[in-house]
Amino acid sequence: MAEPTRVYPFRPWVRRAGLSIVLVAAAATATIGWIGERALWAYIALLWIGGLKVWLGTFRPVAEADEQTLLLRPLHNLRPRAIDWTRLRGTEQMTGGDRLIVYYDTPRGLRFVALNLNLIKGRREFVTMLDARLRAMGFVEKTVERSRYLTRADAATPER
Repeated sequence: MAEPTRVYPFRPWVRRAGLSIVLVAAAATATIGWIGERALWAYIALLWIGGLKVWLGTFRPVAEADEQTLLLRPLHNLRPRAIDWTRLRGTEQMTGGDRLIVYYDTPRGLRFVALNLNLIKGRREFVTMLDARLRAMGFVEKTVERSRYLTRADAATPER
């Protein structure tokens, strides 16, 4: 039987933060709409784009995991990263930190995606699921200074 897809949404405050940026952009647009300064309008446009990216991006889960794929949607990327478990090379996490880097193979070579763990509702469950899945695949833990790696037993520590 196929493993059900596990869904990890964004924490509610992330959506509220995006919405607040959109509201600030709307207020700034209404307040200073009569000023013709291009630099000011460029800044307001960036507020709109950034706020909408965050707010709309939180309507989909930040991470999904099923039997064959790990799907990550960090807010700083324009498109989601679908990574087959078989292409995953390892992970890096600062000891006690909030950043997770996932290394994976592509036809163009090794790539990575960074994920802010503080944004995930169910952060502990996500990290536990990821650790358990990788260990079941034969990954081993290595600690180098303040970084904790999960890598294939026959692989070296991922390079940055």
